[in-house]
Amino acid sequence: MNDAIAYLNSLGLHKVKPGLERTIRLLEILGNPQEVVPSVLIAGTNGKGSVASAIASVLETQGYKTGLYTSPHLIRVSERIRINSNEISMSDLSQLILEVKQASSTLPDEPSYFEVLTVSAFLYFAQRKVDFSVLEVGLGGRLDATNVVKPILTVITNISKDHTEYLGDSIREIAFEKAGIIKRRVLVLTAAKEEALTVIEAVASENLAPISIFGKDFNVEGESTEDFSYIGSPWNLEHLEFGLHGLYQLENASLAIAALESFSKLYEVSINEESLRNGLSSVRWEGRMEIVRRDPPLILDGAHNPSAAEALRESIEKMFPSMKFVILIGMLSDKDHEGFMRAIYPIAEYMIVTDVPSERTIKAKGLADVGRRYVSKTKVIGDFKEAYKEILSLHKPVCVTGSLYLIGAIKQFFP
Repeated sequence: MNDAIAYLNSLGLHKVKPGLERTIRLLEILGNPQEVVPSVLIAGTNGKGSVASAIASVLETQGYKTGLYTSPHLIRVSERIRINSNEISMSDLSQLILEVKQASSTLPDEPSYFEVLTVSAFLYFAQRKVDFSVLEVGLGGRLDATNVVKPILTVITNISKDHTEYLGDSIREIAFEKAGIIKRRVLVLTAAKEEALTVIEAVASENLAPISIFGKDFNVEGESTEDFSYIGSPWNLEHLEFGLHGLYQLENASLAIAALESFSKLYEVSINEESLRNGLSSVRWEGRMEIVRRDPPLILDGAHNPSAAEALRESIEKMFPSMKFVILIGMLSDKDHEGFMRAIYPIAEYMIVTDVPSERTIKAKGLADVGRRYVSKTKVIGDFKEAYKEILSLHKPVCVTGSLYLIGAIKQFFP
């Protein structure tokens, strides 16, 4: 087991190697396991993990054996690969990694960390004979390792600026990369808007792919994930409950329901209303508006770009009106720190800035300099463990945010 994980880690968790050639070749050597299982492929800037987990939860509740592949992980790498909510065992994962390593020995270029895990997931789902797999794109879409599948359905959640060093500086460029998952004559559902939607519609048209748009072809009504309505065709459902908190999750819930509705129409997949309701209400997705303490509230949210920070702030303002929070924040160096601070500061009583446990962290002092432009009361505690002790001693409302890697580190303190 240790050899496999050591090999995986040697590839570099954060090393990005765009391109499909290595993944395609590896899968050919291993018998193309990705072709065995019908899949749903989900891209987007924010929300794709929530949508993926919701679709998988409903399919599982309906009785289908469902594989779920997501990234990044919070604590254990095995979190990324699940069947019916159960993480792959470390022994099974290690065996698959070594199998992929062996296959990669004939390649001119070694695969990336993400490529090895993606191929491992395809192998696992095929070997375990799942009925469906739900796949979250890692980065972008067009050149992402997951994009080797021929999905029965694609979803693009929303588009905003993130990972600009890989995807481009403009919304149009980023949308083009995300739209790379659109396949010929395969339905795409999206919540993209304005300029991004224009790009997605153009790519869909080129591929003769039907498109279904949030706010036009399906919608949601309500102001809480605890009681909302879905308006689709033919599905119209009232008094739904979604297991994830936050106003922004209503859009994600709607996308998931629309995907399942399309599933049932196009592929004669049986999904009854009871399974839909139970599957939606039982969804859990750690580190996304996760309330780990109620009084006073302690919220963990992996928002790491301005649009996600804005969605988080709006949700907190709705759930906890007029309440101010201590914001414990750490971010990676390649993120839009100014935009994030501008979005989050209205709910801040004060901020504690810490280092993310990653070589890619922006140092707390540098991030605090940005934060003080918005929140004068900003304190630097570089060690995240000490920062966590500080927030626990305050007995005040707290929100930990800025990076999923920080959330993962903090979650290790919880049972």
